[in-house]
Amino acid sequence: MNTIDPAHFRQAMGRTASGVTVVTSDGEHGRVGVTVSSLCSLSMEPPSVLFCLHRGSRSLPVLLGNGVFAANILAQGQQRVADSFAGLIPELRDDRFAAGTWDHLHTGAPLLQGALCRFDCRIASVFEFGTHSIIAGEVMALETHGIDPLVYSDRSYRRLHAA
Repeated sequence: MNTIDPAHFRQAMGRTASGVTVVTSDGEHGRVGVTVSSLCSLSMEPPSVLFCLHRGSRSLPVLLGNGVFAANILAQGQQRVADSFAGLIPELRDDRFAAGTWDHLHTGAPLLQGALCRFDCRIASVFEFGTHSIIAGEVMALETHGIDPLVYSDRSYRRLHAA
């Protein structure tokens, strides 16, 4: 039996630093987006990324039904977009996409203009573990920009400083 206190685990994970990503999707099942901190690279052959999403998320069935997503890694100054897709801005809850300007590359998933990196992906695999679905996406197109990333740690947005 596992004796790790879930609140202590959540607090410990909150102390780590991560980039901030807004995952979006659009297609016949609808348009959705969520803020995640779990995006990471998965494979070079084929180029792929993965992220985790709670199985209770209302966005999950829409995203899986569309079969595509965009991983928009946010840049400094895009906190409003992160907050919008985290549901923290009441006036944007009905149109979270109003917090940014969007376009498309290959799959039709919405890509945020001005993001640090934009990965346009098709869903390759979905795994279930505990409370979350792990979604692996093959990167069909990407763009990067030479700007600073938005970082999140200890429940706050942070700036990187060179050591």
